[in-house]
Parts: sequence; structure tokens; C-alpha cells
Amino acid sequence: MTTSENKNSYKKRYVNRGKDESIQSERLAFTGRIAASIAHEIRNPLGNVFMAVQQLRNAFAEDSPWAKHIEVIIRNTERVNFLITELLNSARPPELDIQPHDIHDILENILDSIKAKIRAQKIEVIKGYSPQPPQINVDAEQIERALSNVMLNAVDAMPDGGVMTVTTKLEEDSLVVTIQDTGEGIPEEDIIRIFDPFFSTKPSGVGLGLATTYGIVVGHGGTIDVESKENEGAFFVISLPAK
Repeated sequence: MTTSENKNSYKKRYVNRGKDESIQSERLAFTGRIAASIAHEIRNPLGNVFMAVQQLRNAFAEDSPWAKHIEVIIRNTERVNFLITELLNSARPPELDIQPHDIHDILENILDSIKAKIRAQKIEVIKGYSPQPPQINVDAEQIERALSNVMLNAVDAMPDGGVMTVTTKLEEDSLVVTIQDTGEGIPEEDIIRIFDPFFSTKPSGVGLGLATTYGIVVGHGGTIDVESKENEGAFFVISLPAK
């Protein structure tokens, strides 16, 4: 079955982000206020904890029975700081450095960075790149982050193997990137919330990856949509201005 046929076999659960623009903006604004408060109220005391535990680390030998407990504190302090950063990134529009970039180079960079995970999970990657010039004006670092989040979600949805299909095509004044997997899919009741901050279907997820992706894509003047049918995978469509 072709990619087009697979796409058409999905139950229609298309998320039109244009219709929900005001609701999503309100959610992100609310998340932004929470994030700013967290950054102020938690980061300062967290910094003090980190400096104190670093001094404790220097006070004990590496073979001390206390050393492993100190390392646990340090790892978890760094984890909290990382989560705060992710929260801020998902809630506030990124400052973009717009330059001409080849979208195919960006996609290849992502695939190269996650190739070990793809190989370990026995995932086949099918690429269908547009033969037309794929250079568009984007912030390469931010778009790579956004597309990487989608690809990693696709890979995580196929722990026992599957197929990830990545395609590009020009449609009028937009360049469209699609990322499709053959994983477990997204339940019908969850798909409308997939881009919401803090929403995750992963047991260990914090629900900020796709919220961040949404903010980056919209910040570029683009759109991101998803179709899915449970147990038959998910199909993400990212449309970016090509002019």
C-alpha cells in the first residue's frame, strides 16, 4: 500500500489548528505565565541547592558511602533545571534567526542523530523528497528541534519495529513535510489535545515536546496537523511558508 493510500485509510481526525488558534494561544499564554513564575520561584533556590551539593561532592572522597547519594541529588537537580527550560521553551515564542536553509539537509541531520535508536528498534525509514528546490527561510536550529520532536515520537511509537515515512513537497507557497509511522496511533479522545502543554500519552513523558513543536512551527507562520487511527499509526503534516 502506498503512502497516499495509507493516509487516505485513516479515520478522519484532522486537527485544524486555524480553527483552534485563539484557544491554543490562550493556553500557551497561560502556560507562559506559569513558566515565568516557576523560573523565578524555583530556579533561584535550585541554584543554591546545586552550589551547596557541589561543595559536598568536593568534601567527600569518590569511594565515600555518601558520594552516590550526592550524585543522585546532582542528577535530579539538573533534571529539574532541564524541565524548567523545556517549559519555558514550550510557552514562549522562540527568537528566530531566519536564514535560507535546505530542508532536506535538516531532515538528514535529524535522521543521522537518531540513527542508533532507529537501528536498535529495527525501524525502516522511507524517504520521499521533493525534486524541487527545498530551500526555504527558517531558523534551522528551531525547525530541526521541531521536526526532531515529531520523528522521535514516531520512533517511540514503534518499539518493536515498523516503518517511518518522511516526505516533502511544494504546495503553492508552502513546503509540506509529512512524517508517518506505523505505530500504536493516538486514541481518538487524545488527538485533539496532542499539542497541549503537559499532555502526554507516555508514562515518563512531561508533555512539552509537541507543544514546543507547535510554538516553533506557528512562530514561522506555518501549521502542524495530525491524523491518526489507533493501532494504525499517526500522520503529521507540517506546512512552512516557502516564500
